[in-house]
Amino acid sequence: MRPMVILPILILLGSFASGASAQQCPKGQRADDFPAWEYIANNAKRTADTYAMDRNPNATFILAEVGPVFQVAGEHAGEYLVRLVMNGATGTSFAMLKPNFSFCADPAELNDSRSDLFTVVLAKHNGRHF
Repeated sequence: MRPMVILPILILLGSFASGASAQQCPKGQRADDFPAWEYIANNAKRTADTYAMDRNPNATFILAEVGPVFQVAGEHAGEYLVRLVMNGATGTSFAMLKPNFSFCADPAELNDSRSDLFTVVLAKHNGRHF
């Protein structure tokens, strides 16, 4: 009887996994796969820094490591977010930003000086939300 219970669960998990991967960018088509990503990543740092200046000046992001994360669960399931991590003199700053542009395209056409390319959806400094 247990195999009958397990089989539907495996089918359900397989459906979830294939649905999540279907929403990911095709290989080589994520924004960070293109040369212009360097400028957009700098925009993400500036966006996070501006957010921190207003809410927790101890948090800094200007030298943060930046990278995309595909969300498979949670509030932003099926979307790409951009993670920033900065280990600095005052501790560790962490932020997740939501791109306000198609992440499955070359960002070369984006104006990297725009302040609305990203929205901060999570920010922490030394583990505390701000």
